[in-house]
Amino acid sequence: MERNFAKDFIEIASEFKRAKPSKDSIIKMYDLLYDLESATRTKNDDITLANVYSMLGFHLSAYKVLKSVADLSDKKVVAKLYVMEEKSQSHGNRYIIKDFRKKQQEKILSKLLPTDFVASETNENQYLITSKEICVFGKIIEKDTITISLYGGNQFDTYAEKIIDFIFWLGTCKKELIKFYNKNMSDFTGDEANGEWYHTLEIYNFNISVTENGKLCAEISVGDIFVSDHTLEIEIVERKVINMNYDG
Repeated sequence: MERNFAKDFIEIASEFKRAKPSKDSIIKMYDLLYDLESATRTKNDDITLANVYSMLGFHLSAYKVLKSVADLSDKKVVAKLYVMEEKSQSHGNRYIIKDFRKKQQEKILSKLLPTDFVASETNENQYLITSKEICVFGKIIEKDTITISLYGGNQFDTYAEKIIDFIFWLGTCKKELIKFYNKNMSDFTGDEANGEWYHTLEIYNFNISVTENGKLCAEISVGDIFVSDHTLEIEIVERKVINMNYDG
């Protein structure tokens, strides 16, 4: 007998929506997603797949799937497609609820060298890392995610070793992040950060600056599992977390 994916979705979605999605409901929703993705689907199954994508925050994927099977003579479907298109443009697939079972293994890389930094061709006193892997919050990030800017006439050669040590520390600052979150953010979200939270952080943007007075600052935008439709903005000065806030 063919599986009724729509019925399964309704049952799981009911549990999923009660409050914040529970760990169990997230696992069930992902299991349904994987089953749908691997199945030979009917048109109704594709509609269910779009709903699952949307529920998990894959708004771009949800829109593409629904658009491919939408009955444009049905006003309700057209209205739903419009809402999904808006979400796909504003959110894309950036603010997903992550599968807890796919934790990223913490990475620790060897330290960078001054020769790994390349001066920007478009911005004065700005440097990029284009050839080496970079580890931030225990995970490898895309090379084009990071920029290093120097202000007040500070020269890169003077601060190169300090910047290298700072980046290396940012790859291993698990305890500091968890401690700051639980002290300053838990009352707002009702959630307590732990190793699982840390492992599922997804780095979107990463900027380091050397201020006029020579202090090293990092501004890092991440996605987390607690507020999936917002970015968590983290500010760190001289190896001390000084601010976190949700934006988006």
